[in-house]
Amino acid sequence: MTNLEAGSVPIGLQVSFCQAVSVLVSAYTLVAISVDRYLAIMWPLRPRLSGRLSHGAMLLVWVFAVLTALPIPMVTRLTQPDSWHAHCGKWVCLEDWPSPLYRHYYTLALMSLQYFAPLTVLLYTYTKIAIVIWGKRTPGEAENLRDQRLAKAKRKMVTMMITVVAAFTICWLPFNMLVTVWTYNDSLSDQQWLPELYFAFHWLAMSHSCLNPLIYCWMNARFRQSFRSVLRCGSLKRRPAALQHVHATTGAGLTCTSFRSNRKTTYLEDAL
Repeated sequence: MTNLEAGSVPIGLQVSFCQAVSVLVSAYTLVAISVDRYLAIMWPLRPRLSGRLSHGAMLLVWVFAVLTALPIPMVTRLTQPDSWHAHCGKWVCLEDWPSPLYRHYYTLALMSLQYFAPLTVLLYTYTKIAIVIWGKRTPGEAENLRDQRLAKAKRKMVTMMITVVAAFTICWLPFNMLVTVWTYNDSLSDQQWLPELYFAFHWLAMSHSCLNPLIYCWMNARFRQSFRSVLRCGSLKRRPAALQHVHATTGAGLTCTSFRSNRKTTYLEDAL
């Protein structure tokens, strides 16, 4: 709710559009990561994505997210829904669709692109990866220490993939179910408990954005190591040149070059 100012973009419109884009970017990034892992596991001899292709994939994620959310600012209008808003000079941002049918179609399309399609891709890619990892026999003669280490890595990787998919499913399923029911049952708006339920489900869905870094940091030692190396590289750039030379020659910690080389390890080793 805001006062109308000439030439200004409503804050509610900015928040709605930015929120939609950020949510879609989060979902599409999960899909991109799962596809990258799928290609690395299914075809391990193929070269990994170059830096240019990785940047292109990130740009594609953002462009697709913006295009998916673009109808929101196109149909959102400033309005005064009742006499109280008109008397107080308050305006609210509401979606003004040409037809309720269009709103239903876009709601279903947005839900499919943000939830059901990414969930389907995650289930397919991670299931195939788990099958390949568990069914793959370690080459060479049996070695108890090596086999135990690889079995532990397999369990950690599969557990991490299950946790990522479960977090996405649990966080977004209640909110999407509520929106679906609300789309086909407008009388739900008259229920007194709807604001509290909507707030709870919306909070749960938005909390998913901060869960994935915590999951990777908790379950992947190489992620923690790489994160520390990135921070260390950033701190080195702010140090005097003499200190940077001493730090590099003494071998204290990982440098940016060694960090990039470490990224070429396999995903199975990343799980250790």
